[in-house]
Amino acid sequence: MKKFLFVLSVFVCSSLLAADIWETREEIDVNGMIAEKSTVISGNMMKVVNTSPNGETETLIDLDADKITIVNHKYKSFQVIQLSKYIEFARQLFDELKEKTGKFDPDKVMPKVAFEKQYNEVIEKWNCEVWSVSVDGRPYSKVWVAPELKNKQLAEFKKKFASSLPDSLAKYRTVEAQVEDKFVEIGMVVKSVKLAQNPKMSDVKTTVKKIAKSDLKKIDIVIPAGYVNKSAPETVNPQTKQ
Repeated sequence: MKKFLFVLSVFVCSSLLAADIWETREEIDVNGMIAEKSTVISGNMMKVVNTSPNGETETLIDLDADKITIVNHKYKSFQVIQLSKYIEFARQLFDELKEKTGKFDPDKVMPKVAFEKQYNEVIEKWNCEVWSVSVDGRPYSKVWVAPELKNKQLAEFKKKFASSLPDSLAKYRTVEAQVEDKFVEIGMVVKSVKLAQNPKMSDVKTTVKKIAKSDLKKIDIVIPAGYVNKSAPETVNPQTKQ
């Protein structure tokens, strides 16, 4: 009986800890145009709200429900995507392309992303490691990451999401995904500057404005009445699609 009560207490405590919801709010500056990104995460669920002069979108990723829901408030529309089917469809397209063009060699077609730790600097009250990121030998971004703010929930969520990808797709993840994977294992990125890659582009400066436990009791997404359902029909095998 004592053993049962001990196991039960461990389970209850673990469940309470898993229910914590953490919120991060970032400010994104592109040539003076300010946008905000708010992220809340708990367990296997993450919600991202992007707000800019062009409108607001909400994205909810629920790994347990195998579902992504996207709400676009500017166009009053929404999409619901089954994550596993979307990944399988992308894998089939990749395999079909590979058959037509020959075997892809990741070492030849993928950009080389390199990281270099430069020095430490205090941002706000956090002692940060300052890193430079280069892509194919060219400066790409500068990142300030605070090890003391390491978000274990975010790190675990990203690991689970990445593990859902088949190897054939995981090798070809974007540069941004590789950068995120690198720093989520070190700590929280509190500031970053993505350098303009050509004269027509602007640097993108991102600054964290808030990191705190949220007062939310649960993470959900509300689709207002009257919004148009833009969800695509179920994906089919591209080789049999007419």
